Amino acid sequence: MALVLDAARYAGVNARVRGLISRLIPDWLWAELLAAPDLPSLLSPLEQSWHRPVLANLEGRPQAAALERRLWRHLVAVSRSPIHLLQGGPRALLDWHWRRFEVDNLKTVLRAVHHRASAEALEATLIPLGPGSRLPWRALGESSSVPALVERLQGTFYGPVLEQALDTYRREGQLFVLEVALDLAYFGRLLRLIAQLGGRDRQEARRFLGFWVESQNLLWAYRYRIYAGLSPEEILNYTLHRGLRVDAAAVREIALGAPLAEMVARFWDGAIPGLEQLQERPEPEALPLLELLFQRHLHRMAQSTLDKYSLHLGIVLAFQVLLFDEIQDLVTLIEGKAAGWSQEQIQPYLIAPRGPGRG
Repeated sequence: MALVLDAARYAGVNARVRGLISRLIPDWLWAELLAAPDLPSLLSPLEQSWHRPVLANLEGRPQAAALERRLWRHLVAVSRSPIHLLQGGPRALLDWHWRRFEVDNLKTVLRAVHHRASAEALEATLIPLGPGSRLPWRALGESSSVPALVERLQGTFYGPVLEQALDTYRREGQLFVLEVALDLAYFGRLLRLIAQLGGRDRQEARRFLGFWVESQNLLWAYRYRIYAGLSPEEILNYTLHRGLRVDAAAVREIALGAPLAEMVARFWDGAIPGLEQLQERPEPEALPLLELLFQRHLHRMAQSTLDKYSLHLGIVLAFQVLLFDEIQDLVTLIEGKAAGWSQEQIQPYLIAPRGPGRG
């Protein structure tokens, strides 16, 4: 009976999402993009893709930052398009998942206000979120101080979250505590929305988004220990503890020095290809590689979802992964070409197998 209900609810969603997936950049065009000798040469093949509308009116020699901002804007807009087709818990979950872009923008605003950047300079760096976000971005950027900015956010989800961290910010003068507060609150709510789902919806949400949150929690713990040198108490304060396999006990082990390769193998040995490469590198070098392996694992999960029965929430989550990976790989390509890298130098940093010799 559950399969019949899922099929009825997701028939229209499946058709819409598969239509969007069919517009993603095909392999032959990725080959042309990778073969482009420099950044200006990327524009011609990129204009053959569905990203062409956001490339209009690029004047003169393209700047990498301006081109990337337009692509992120396209990502933000297209990511919202399936949400209105959903109802109830799945709709609330997908809407909140989209608000990761809102959280990223808020971090940018916090930094700008903290460093007293002009509202005009800030506006040029924000991702345009369109009607999906009702936050008063211009007014937030014109705040005279971080506490004044937090005051303007009262009445939103973010105001009370940031207010709880204000005393620590005033005492230490570090934006880090505010940014971490946003991250923990955002992911905590995401986990609660997943837990409120039932049946196949919950299963697919845990498979995609649950893995994403768990992997982020592990990465945070190691970054805090390896790069920031935080104490075990601080690492525990700045990570998630409930509803995950990478829970408080696992974070405590990491904070006390558990080796990266050992902890990753405990949770994902045999599930994620390439983990053996972590043992060959010092932990500061292994951590960025692990993040890329996590992204590639999600990409493979998304691809495999397309090949199976998909009249369920998984098809929407798979699309979100594939769309994000396309934009992220385009940004990597743009920055590589701007730096004068060859396609052979760029390909190891791509999430998905693209162009010649893919797979």
